[in-house]
Amino acid sequence: MASRKAATEQFAPIAAEYARFSYHAAGPDLAPMLAAGEMSGEESVLDIGSGPGHTALLFAPHAREVVASDPTREMLEQGQRLAKERGLENLRFECTGAETLPFADDSFDRVTSRQSAHHYSDLAAALREVARVLRPGGRFVLIDTVSPEDDDCDAFLNEIEWLRDASHVRDYRVSEWSGMLDAVGLESRHLADWDIPLDFADWVTRSRTPDEDVARLRARFAGASDPVKQRFAVDDACNWSVPIALVVGTCK
Repeated sequence: MASRKAATEQFAPIAAEYARFSYHAAGPDLAPMLAAGEMSGEESVLDIGSGPGHTALLFAPHAREVVASDPTREMLEQGQRLAKERGLENLRFECTGAETLPFADDSFDRVTSRQSAHHYSDLAAALREVARVLRPGGRFVLIDTVSPEDDDCDAFLNEIEWLRDASHVRDYRVSEWSGMLDAVGLESRHLADWDIPLDFADWVTRSRTPDEDVARLRARFAGASDPVKQRFAVDDACNWSVPIALVVGTCK
């Protein structure tokens, strides 16, 4: 593989597209994610890898305060715009990566992460930070693309993700998430799964994938085995479905 592209380099030019993308703004996982937070209205919430802030915006009306954090300033600017449009005043924005959070121990009742963890350069460090800033009994609520437990499907998914966006690190299996959360003292529970249909042309356009990599992707989809095509619902136009999961880790 070529040298990995930084997430900030990838996402700064396309922040507005991600603010508008229908799945991020209104996906079927948003309501279950909020329900998994079991909010009373008094919680302090940190959203890591917040991007254009859709998860932070979701939780803000149900929390005492929300901090949206992301290493890409342009993404946070989109979140600030959306928060202003919605009149949310309990939401602030911090430009920081998940691997080194500038917050004190035991600062938050909830930490959320939606569709960002597969970009973290050091996921183990990020999860240690999550466990550090959570108060005892606090909850980490995660939505992310996940790899199937099958090796061939795992390899295919991570290959096409990287070809499409070189800032991609890894889509982890649910079993891997369970082990990683347990390792940092968070009791894990796998709550739900979805397959999200993706239009191939929109998928590569949104990430500004170079033409030569688009051609490689089409060839990889066409050459995939029948079981892989079936698992990801690949059609003749290379449209497909991506698996995502909702996982919660509770601070012991």
